[in-house]
This record gives sequence, C-alpha cells and structure tokens, in this order.
Amino acid sequence: MKSVVARTGSVLLAALLVLATASVSLAAGQNFKRWSVGTQIMYLNPDVDENLVGLVSAEDTMTGGLTVEYFLTPNFSAELVAAVAHTDLVVKAGGSEIGSGKAWLLPPSLYVKYHPMPQWKISPYVGGGFCWILPWDETLSITGNRVDLKIDDAFGWAAKAGADIHIMGNLYANVDIMYLNAEHDAKVNGTKFDLDLKVWSYNIGMKYRF
Repeated sequence: MKSVVARTGSVLLAALLVLATASVSLAAGQNFKRWSVGTQIMYLNPDVDENLVGLVSAEDTMTGGLTVEYFLTPNFSAELVAAVAHTDLVVKAGGSEIGSGKAWLLPPSLYVKYHPMPQWKISPYVGGGFCWILPWDETLSITGNRVDLKIDDAFGWAAKAGADIHIMGNLYANVDIMYLNAEHDAKVNGTKFDLDLKVWSYNIGMKYRF
C-alpha cells in the first residue's frame, strides 16, 4: 500500500511540475485569479472494514473544513483540504450492541483538479490525489469493560467531484463530494488487526478567489 501511495505521490508531483511550467508561459497573456481560500460544512459517512472483536462501525458526523487552492492554469489547480472530525464507535455482535467508543480524526487531503469549463457561472471539476488519516484519542468499551484501542495513522488515496458557483466579484459558493480510503493497522489490547477506513464526505461551502 505504501509503495502505491508513493508512486501516486510521485506522479502527482510530476504532473504539478509540468503544469507549473506550462502556466509560466500562459501567465503573461491571462489575467485570472490564482488563489482560492474557503470554508466548508462537511457531512462525513465513515465505513470500517475490519476483523476486530464483534462488528465495529463508525457513526456519521458533521464538521467544518478549510480549503486552500492554487490555479496553475484556468483548467488545472492543486487543492489542500483540512478538517478535524469526531466520530462515535459502535460494537455489535449477533445484531445487538455490546460496546461503544469514540475517536478523533485528522484527515488532510491533497488533490490535482481539472476544471473543464472555468468560464462558466457553474464551473464543475474532478480531482484525484492522496490523503493522510490520523486518528487519536480512541476509546472503546465492550460489555462495560474498557479495552485498549489504538489505530495507527495511514496514507491513502482520495478523489472528489463538485462545482464552484460564481456569486459576485471574488465570491463563490461550492458543493462537492470527497472519497478517502486508507488501510490502517489497529490494536485491541495489544492484538493487531487490519482496518480499512473509507470516508464519504458531502460538502457545501464558500470560497474567495484572489
């Protein structure tokens, strides 16, 4: 997994360098706003695939996020998305809830985005990149007994699709969907398990271009 992420990161960096070189020759003849900063309200739908005791699920949650975007050309940009989220954990066995817990997640993600119609009032885009999901302050209790839960941080891949909607001047509304996927190592009372964390994020926000 790490080798795949490393190769993906190398490809993305190479693409950014090529686009940056191309943008230098375009800059003289183009007058467009290169930077964008924004805030988003995010509805997170995490899904956990694992072999932990019982069946562990992570509950949906909402949080706020920040975005910083740089346009290399009118059609291509690089965007960093950052957020901090809290999720409740539920443990089930035989269809009955036998435990619960919580965890905090820091899941920054970096994308290369393509904007096919940047001149439109509603400008769609698609993007791909990678993420780093960092869990902390994990707690878990099963049948009233506290167990030691530790989830390691992990790199993974990410994708997104959405649209920027020009309101007036430098102000834009924004809607998009993100998907994050990372394979973590987890330990319950010292026993190691593989944990595949997948997160769908449904976002709405505002951006300022300059």
